Amino acid sequence: MINKIIKEKIDINQLLIVTFTNAAASEMREKILEAIYKKIEEEPENKNLQKQIVLLNDANISTIHSFCLEVIKNYFYEIGISPNFRIGDNAEIKLLKQETLEEVFEELYEEENKDFIKLVDTYCGYRNDNQLRELVLKIYNYSQSMPFPMEWISENVDKFNITNKNDFSQTEWGKLLIKNFKEEAQSAATALKTVKNELKEDSELEKYYITILEDIEKIEKLLKQDSWDDIYNLICNLQFEKWPISRKIQSELKDKSKQIRDKVEKPIKDFRDTIFIYKSKEAIEDIYDMYKILNILEKVILKFSNKYQENKKEKNIIDFSDIEHFALKILVKKDENDNYIPTEVAKIYKEKFKEIAIDEYQDSNLVQEYILTTISNGKNIFMVGDVKQSIYKFRQARPELFLQKYNSYKMPDEATNECKENTKIQLFQNFRSSVLDITNLVFDNIMSMDLGGIEYNEKEYLNKGAEFKEATQELNVAGKAELNIIDLKKEDEEKEEETEEKILEKSEMEAKAVANRIRKLFEDNYCVYDKKEGYRKATFKDIVILLRTTSDTAKVYEKELTQNGFPTFTDTGSNYFETEEIQIILSVLKIIDNPNNDIPLVTVLRSPIGGFTDNELIEIRLEERNGLFYQALETTKEKSQNLELKNKVNKFLNMLNDWQLKQEYLSLDELIWYIYESTNYYNFVSSKPNGELKTANLKLLFEKAKDYEKASFKGLYNFINYIDKISKGSDDMGSAKLIRRKWECN
Repeated sequence: MINKIIKEKIDINQLLIVTFTNAAASEMREKILEAIYKKIEEEPENKNLQKQIVLLNDANISTIHSFCLEVIKNYFYEIGISPNFRIGDNAEIKLLKQETLEEVFEELYEEENKDFIKLVDTYCGYRNDNQLRELVLKIYNYSQSMPFPMEWISENVDKFNITNKNDFSQTEWGKLLIKNFKEEAQSAATALKTVKNELKEDSELEKYYITILEDIEKIEKLLKQDSWDDIYNLICNLQFEKWPISRKIQSELKDKSKQIRDKVEKPIKDFRDTIFIYKSKEAIEDIYDMYKILNILEKVILKFSNKYQENKKEKNIIDFSDIEHFALKILVKKDENDNYIPTEVAKIYKEKFKEIAIDEYQDSNLVQEYILTTISNGKNIFMVGDVKQSIYKFRQARPELFLQKYNSYKMPDEATNECKENTKIQLFQNFRSSVLDITNLVFDNIMSMDLGGIEYNEKEYLNKGAEFKEATQELNVAGKAELNIIDLKKEDEEKEEETEEKILEKSEMEAKAVANRIRKLFEDNYCVYDKKEGYRKATFKDIVILLRTTSDTAKVYEKELTQNGFPTFTDTGSNYFETEEIQIILSVLKIIDNPNNDIPLVTVLRSPIGGFTDNELIEIRLEERNGLFYQALETTKEKSQNLELKNKVNKFLNMLNDWQLKQEYLSLDELIWYIYESTNYYNFVSSKPNGELKTANLKLLFEKAKDYEKASFKGLYNFINYIDKISKGSDDMGSAKLIRRKWECN
């Protein structure tokens, strides 16, 4: 991109540079500015370069979502939305989806829609329809990764309409199932042939050789069939002979052969018992029955989608997927032949951008691909990616988009080094990582066309591009990457099912091994390379431990490292709502909303806010053995002979009544702060160990309530549900981590 600006004299605001994160976008701006200033030092009179510094403020260097937002804000009138829209946060959007789904289901039940009732009966048990609700949301959410979601759903449902087919082998489903079966059968045949050749060498094992040979013949007969019914007829009668039993023959090869035979024959038997259970005609009828059900499901999803869009429009909010889809709606339209073509707006962007550069292309999805190709002239897109780094498929990223271009684009001509259309430039050098040896080793052994989309070999290896100053011999610095294997499995546990306790036990063993390795690094005066200081002794902040999941194991590691005297910060998203101070305040809010909620009520009573002892709570319960705990408080207030306890209960009930009255006219954030001050809980928390962190957590809850009041949902009850959604889901109070990290560093 720098060359485009400096050498080809393309203005910086004529480039569209799409990065994956805002941080990457900022870094790109800094690098471009640095390169321009460096060139100006060489050519101080170059007015074009001076012009680029001014234009840099208007340059389109951003994430794809930032670019899409710009499109929407500039051309909102094209799709009939308000210019004052806001983006709903994850928890708010989840609640709105749930409310919308509830509305849709209630309407369908009230209509007594027979098709809908049939759908419910198909997917749900007799107790509730939760399974169907989850399915509707799951399909809807997945469809949002497609350029035209409802069209995608309709097209896929139509694939089940196969009544015009007479042979199941000729349907998409039949072809796929036969292909999968033949791949499995071919793999089994290959494995058995290897065993057969080994058995052939030992005359003592002849009967086992004959058994394996017969197995191969049966499988190869299946492999020759292409018709569904032909495979069905053969596999239904398929029986593998019993393995010959002979106690006289003791042979490792015999045992090995049996293990391999059992392993490869099981998938074939599974196909027989679960897939090839219908003849062709019956299979077609079964798929068509599914089509009728899915057709109803499609209508429910469409109804939900329309209602959801209406509710968002009413509240003037958009969700994250809307950002891309609204931009796409502005950029494309249908012509008279029902084909999608660029709009006039798209043509404006097509004229504006001379070059389009996309970073982290392996994590693009189909919507992003459609948007960027729509505003391209077809020859000006530059993509950078690495399929090994594709980690967002769970977010509907499509690494196959990258692989399709990687496998079809051509390298520059070796003789002339000329670049033709659709040119592939391979960047073999890595300037960041120092663990390339082990990276190449791992990917060389696991990555193939079937697993990963490329053959990873020496041609694909990454090579060290960064240059580091050589260390003196006296310094203990990193050599090649280490691979430490910890044997966690005991012999008597090999066949035991992994319980949660066993997983935690293994995590403890891993944590101990890691702690011992860290201690050894410091005992040996291990040194690291610092860009500013050169080689220096390692500190604790130079060490990071990456885990597959932090939900269970992070606490185990934190405990082990802390016990070893290592200062530790654990970055998990779940700690915030588990903190005592937040649990107590949330319990207060719950009993203000509904005092007949025993668990939150007892939580508050036992907390510093209530100040009741366990013996006092027992005495209260004895006043009213049955019923709710709130009733026991009322009874104690009226009838208890213990005057001290009676007064204490009366004081608490008055405080609760005061909170409930304040709720009527105070905003939610004001109510929370009033609770902090009236109970002196905020000051109390600040005086405890880690008080600064605890008060920061309380401040964050206050700020969250303030933000909530600005949103479309109102009321204490909805706020409690809102927080419940955040705490139970994957949404994280990100600011809490920032506050905590800041506190830890001070």
